[in-house]
Amino acid sequence: MKKLLSLALAASLLLLTTACKEDTSAGLNDDGSLCGTFAVSDSTSVAFARGNLQYQPSSATWRFAETQRETLGRDNENISESYTGWIDLFAWGTSGWNSGAQAYMPYSVATRDTLYWPGGDSSANLSGVYALADWGQFNAIENGGNTAGQWRTLTKDEWTYLLDLRHGAAQKFGLAKVDNVEGLILLPENWTLPEGVEFTPGLEKGYKTNRYNASKWSKMQDAGAVFLPAAGYREEYSVFTKFRDELGCGFYWSSTALSNPNCNILFFGDEAVNPKNFSKRHFGLAVRLVKDIR
Repeated sequence: MKKLLSLALAASLLLLTTACKEDTSAGLNDDGSLCGTFAVSDSTSVAFARGNLQYQPSSATWRFAETQRETLGRDNENISESYTGWIDLFAWGTSGWNSGAQAYMPYSVATRDTLYWPGGDSSANLSGVYALADWGQFNAIENGGNTAGQWRTLTKDEWTYLLDLRHGAAQKFGLAKVDNVEGLILLPENWTLPEGVEFTPGLEKGYKTNRYNASKWSKMQDAGAVFLPAAGYREEYSVFTKFRDELGCGFYWSSTALSNPNCNILFFGDEAVNPKNFSKRHFGLAVRLVKDIR
C-alpha cells in the first residue's frame, strides 16, 4: 500500500483544512465535525465527530459528547431500555436497526456473541447490505446534523492506515492527558503546532508526556487535533476503566468483523497503540464516528 498521498489529494486536503479554519470557531464545523482532515486511505479523507457517541434510551436520542474529553464511565452501569440518563459504551453493531441479529438495540447487554451477528453471519461487516447496523448510518444525531446517513465508523484498514501508513504517521499520534483525562491524540494532515504548546509523538513516556489544560487544548483543537479519551469498557452491567494493570485504556470499535466472537478495535493504553486489536462483540466499547470529506 502506498504511504504517500497523491499530489491531487494532498492539494485538496490543504484547501479543505484551510477553509475549515477560516469558517469555524473552537475547531468545530456546524455539522458537529472537527476541522482537522485525516487520510484513512490513499484516496479517502475524513473529519472526526466532535466527541464520542452518546445515547439516551428513554427518548431514543443520539448525540455527540460536548467535548472530546467527555466520557460517561459508570453511568453505563445503569443501561436499560428505560434509562433516562446517557450511555456511551455499546456492543458491536447496536445501532437500533434490525440487522437480523438478535441483539441490535443500543441498550443490549446479552453476553452471547453470536446474538450480535448481522444476518446471523459471523463474517458480516457493518457495511454493504448491513451498513445500517453502523450507528452513524442509521441514526440522526441531534448535534451532528440531525440527519441519518451522514456519519460512519472507520474500518480496520482505515484505523491501520491512519496510525501506521499515512504520510508521517509516526509523528501524528501520541498519548496525552487533557484536563487530567488520559487518551490518544491524532494529528491531521498539514499539521502546524500552535504557538505556546508542545507535542511529543509516540509512546515512550506514556501519559506522562503530553499534558494540556483547557486553554492549551483549545489551541490544539483549533489547529485540528483529535482526542480519543480512555473510556474503558463495559461487560453486561459492569464498567471497567482499566485493563489488567495498565492506566486508563481506550477501546474503540471499527466496522470490521474478524471471526466469532471477535471484531476489530483500536486499542490504546499507557504503553501501546494497536489499530489491529480485537474484542468480543458483547463488550460495550466507545464509538467515535467520522464523516467522509468529498
